[in-house]
Amino acid sequence: MITSFKNTIVTLCKACIFLCLTYTTASTAKDHDLTQTQLDAFLGIITNFILDDGERVLTITSLSTVVLEENKPFSFSIHSVYAEGNVSYEMYGTDSAYFTLNPNTGQVSIKSLPDYEIKNRYSIIVKVTDSEGNVATKSITIVIKNVFEVPVGKTAFNMYDESTFSPSTCTPLSIVDPIGIFASPSGSSSATGTKADPLDLQTALLSNNIVKDGDTLWLMEGIYKGTYSSELRGSENNPIEVRPYPGKYVAIDTTDAVSGSGLRINGTWTNYYGIEVTSFDGNRVSYVDNSSNPSDITLNAGVNILGSTNKVINFVSHDNVSGIDAWSKRHDGFTGIDTEIYGSVIYNNGWSAQPSDGSYGRGHGHAMYTQNHDGIKKITNNVIFYGFGTGIHAYQTGKVVQDGILRGIENFDIQDNTWFLTGASDIRKGMKKYDCLVGGYQPVKNLVLKNNQGYSDIGRTMLGYASNYKGVQFYNENALLENNYLVQNLKLQRNWDNGAIGIKNTSVFHGITGDQNFLNDLGGNVNTSEPTSGKKIFYIKNAYDKRRGRITIFNFDRDATVSVDLSQLMKVGSAYRVHSVFDLYGEAVVSGVYTGSTVDIPMGTVLPPQPYGLEGAINASEGDDPKELFGVFIVTHAACQ
Repeated sequence: MITSFKNTIVTLCKACIFLCLTYTTASTAKDHDLTQTQLDAFLGIITNFILDDGERVLTITSLSTVVLEENKPFSFSIHSVYAEGNVSYEMYGTDSAYFTLNPNTGQVSIKSLPDYEIKNRYSIIVKVTDSEGNVATKSITIVIKNVFEVPVGKTAFNMYDESTFSPSTCTPLSIVDPIGIFASPSGSSSATGTKADPLDLQTALLSNNIVKDGDTLWLMEGIYKGTYSSELRGSENNPIEVRPYPGKYVAIDTTDAVSGSGLRINGTWTNYYGIEVTSFDGNRVSYVDNSSNPSDITLNAGVNILGSTNKVINFVSHDNVSGIDAWSKRHDGFTGIDTEIYGSVIYNNGWSAQPSDGSYGRGHGHAMYTQNHDGIKKITNNVIFYGFGTGIHAYQTGKVVQDGILRGIENFDIQDNTWFLTGASDIRKGMKKYDCLVGGYQPVKNLVLKNNQGYSDIGRTMLGYASNYKGVQFYNENALLENNYLVQNLKLQRNWDNGAIGIKNTSVFHGITGDQNFLNDLGGNVNTSEPTSGKKIFYIKNAYDKRRGRITIFNFDRDATVSVDLSQLMKVGSAYRVHSVFDLYGEAVVSGVYTGSTVDIPMGTVLPPQPYGLEGAINASEGDDPKELFGVFIVTHAACQ
């Protein structure tokens, strides 16, 4: 009778703990005024006690996941309950060699400072044994949190510093001696703007009384936290320049900003160079709705260009709401004309909409959202990849009428870019779509798409989008495709007049879909299946930085290395570094002094950058990592004269 009663009580307790566990996992420790450590310990004790029929079992109560910051020494202790007498501790597992364990106290310490860029996750197993020989084990994962910092060692792709390169055997391009106005992350609004007394960045950008026609605003090395607006207004013959101090790293970190853009450009005739803009806000999934401004996404935009005649050159923009956007109109009369986005690397921007009510949700946030009415908008020599939305998104929805004519997607000059696998940052499978989309609810007019390279397993380049606006039909007017190399689908979306899209010397390897009567074949085109052998290599010099170039490689042979001809970018005797766009601030894949011989670039050796907050979203099993097949590289060199 007593045994039966005990079994009944145990059964009821098991049911209670099941309900307790279900409730607890659906809420948080904060809801119960417990720390997560206390909650885990409580559940460990109760679960083992009740589910083992009232017996007290030796249990390790330490968390199964420990999150720690990089570049700091750390230790943590292994805790247990229900030990008989003294306990001893052991450690083994995949990464145990990185740690020490005190066998008497259970304190685990890392042997050297953790570096997120080298290794960001460790797995160990700990074992506790008490005096009675009872044993408990637990697997523990140590996750290293990335801390935004100036890259160590100055080997990054955009930091030419003679002291960190191999000595050139020719005469390098001389380093500029900075003269102008200076700003610093530690500057102040009351400073004089000298190198010794630098301004804060926002003060320097807002006042044309400080930075005037023809001036250069030099940004001292470091990380500028927040969002910034620029009202700088140079002139056609004397544009203002905003540059990092020579050989130094400059970044804008918007993580803790309440709203805004990393850099919002409202002024005119100003050229901005070489800044990284990013965020470490890990919230990349919206469960609210499929809108463009969900309440649960707190990311800020990267770069927003609203003023006219500005240039954004050699930026790196990633893990923002959007990468670099360039608009067509402003409330104060500036219309965004003659904007140029050049030489920038843009990736992993946007977020994933997954509404909790089960309704449709897509990837949001584009590498480049842009519109244009007047003047020419140039998009040149950029590298665009991953992200949640579209790569280049030249698109307009609202009706814009001027003199009775629909306006909005006009005069785009898109040349020498490489785009690939946009949409792959979404954790869901099959979300890759448009690497380059030019079209919308307004007509496309005077489009030039020239010397671009594209790669995607299921994505595409698309011309045209809608055929009417609110029931009123319209036709896209004209476009020219010349010397493009697209290892992806090319889609032609109505409406175009027959022959409105001129196509010349363009290769398409995943088919052309849509009405091919829209095309005017000007000769030299290829439309076949993807090659299974051979190589195609593209070399692009940087028009604004003589020390920089780009190499895009299609390696259909899938060789481990590909030989490249660096004479396309530099002179014999120049010191150089080659970085994969997957790891711009890490170690070069190859470096040295150019002797005139071909140089072998290793293919597929650098892992793709994961979107911050969605580790594992870039998934090789889903075709997100091109590995040996395809690669893009930035070359930094001495620019010998």
